[in-house]
Amino acid sequence: MALRLSKSLGRTPESWLAMQDNYDLWHAKQKVNLTRVHVVNFAIA
Repeated sequence: MALRLSKSLGRTPESWLAMQDNYDLWHAKQKVNLTRVHVVNFAIA
C-alpha cells in the first residue's frame, strides 16, 4: 500500500509507513493500560 500511495500521491514509501506506525502507536496508547506492568531493572554483572 505504501508503494501505491508513494507513486500516486508522492512522498516516499517510508514516510507513509512512518505515518501509519505513528497512527497505530497513538491508538495503542489510548487503549492499553500499563499500570500493572512492572519495570525490569538490569544490573551490570
